[in-house]
This record gives sequence, C-alpha cells and structure tokens, in this order.
Amino acid sequence: MAGASSVAPAAATSDSSSASVTAAAKNLISAARSVAGTLRVVGLADGGDKLVQFNPLKPGKITGSVAVTGLTGGDTALVGIDYRVQDGNLYGVGDNPASAGVYSVNASTGVATQVTRLSVALSGTTFGVDFNPAANALRVVSDTGQNLRQPFATPGAATVADGALSYAAPAVATGVNGAAYTNNDLDPNTATTLFVLDTALDQVAIQSPANAGSLAPTGKLGVDAAGATGFDIYSVLRNGSPIGSIGLAAVNGSLYEVGLLTGTATSLGAIGADVTDIAIPLVQR
Repeated sequence: MAGASSVAPAAATSDSSSASVTAAAKNLISAARSVAGTLRVVGLADGGDKLVQFNPLKPGKITGSVAVTGLTGGDTALVGIDYRVQDGNLYGVGDNPASAGVYSVNASTGVATQVTRLSVALSGTTFGVDFNPAANALRVVSDTGQNLRQPFATPGAATVADGALSYAAPAVATGVNGAAYTNNDLDPNTATTLFVLDTALDQVAIQSPANAGSLAPTGKLGVDAAGATGFDIYSVLRNGSPIGSIGLAAVNGSLYEVGLLTGTATSLGAIGADVTDIAIPLVQR
C-alpha cells in the first residue's frame, strides 16, 4: 500500500543465520507492541467452527477458545475471518458454497450474527478473506482463482465477481488462499495494497488492480505452504495514520512473520491449535 512502509527482517542466507533472523522478527513485533499494546491474534480453528486467541510471540499458548455458533442458511463453519476498520468488528464467511453467509462474530463468545449472504457461489476448497479499508468492501479469493467483492457501504448490495486471479491473463492462478490489505485505518490520505499468499508457488504477491485479479510476485516464502493458510497484516498506527505493517501467516501449524516485499517467512513457533485463518484485532489490549 502506498503511504506505508513494510517492515520485514532480512532473508536468511544460511542455517547459522536463522536464529538472528527469528530474533529480528520478534523484535519487530515487540516494536509494534510498544505502539499498540500487547499483540493478540484470533485464529479460526478446528475446521472453521472454533475461534482461538494467542500472542504471536507465544503462539503455542492458547489464551482463549470458543465455539462458533449462530450460523444459518446451510453454513456449518467459517472459511475465513477478518476485522473491519469501519466498526472494529470481526467478520466471517460461511461455507455454504451456493450462498455463503457473511457474519459479524463476537470473538469472545463465538456468537455469529448474519449480516448478508454472498450472491455469487463460492468456488474452491480454501479461501482468503479480508476487508478493503478504503473501499469498505470484503474481498474473497480462492484456490481456484475466484476473486469476489462484497460491498459494505450500501446495505443489501450484490456480490461482484471480479476478474479471475492471474499472473498472466488468460491463465488462471490456482493456489491463492490468503489475502490481506495494508493500512487498516480511516485516514482518507492513505491508500491500501492487497497482498496474497500463493500456496501453489509458495510466494507472496501483490494483487493490483485488485478488481482485475492481476498478480505480481514479491518473493518466495522459503517454506512449503501447501494447504489452507491464514494471513493477515497488522497496521502499526500513530495518531490514526499508518507508520508500518507486519505480515503474519499461519502455515502448516506454525506462525510466521512474512516480509511483504521480500516474501521471506520467519518462524515464530508452532501454534497450539489447528488454525486455518487468522485475524489481528485492530485495537490491541
């Protein structure tokens, strides 16, 4: 995203440097914590029917766990979660492929309240879900190249099927199942950039224009990211404006700090639950 710096450690070049790289990643998150308080992450676990909470510096210690309840319309679990800056609430997308519900979810109780339903059928087995803070719209991408947009500014608005994900049209990119926007703030002077995780190619890419689905890789993760991957970006704010971004990803049971402009994934440790998506609360306490 223009107007914000991406904060990431240098890539590891050898086994001997891995310890220093991990320390650098932890120092970065500690710096963010000094600005925003004690960091916590909400994870979608157990196949999408449970929410867990943990500190990214101690991902093995689960500090909260609740079952997701209140799903309707054929939804049995959530496929992705994210926080919306306009109201600070956690939202989730249901798993009914024909008409998935979009829910406001209480992270403390797990109670889900339907807000709307997608009017375009889901296509895929794993999904990335994230709010565009500038457009006030929910982005849903999938491992089949699906690229959906659910507007929130107009109540009852229909879901928009945007251009299929692609590195070089007309070839469709398959394997993308993590999505996150930078600069989660209400400052009209900042823009936002959509980053995605491609688990087929094990890399980070920028999706721009987001509505066109055009992908440009920024770098390799350095780890095998096969399967469902949780991804979110924490915007470090000062006086309401972004001063940096930290990418976190849940990959194969572990939490990683992800260099947005390098792709480098640095392990922060194993997560104490089977997490398939993550969302970082906008207000840390």
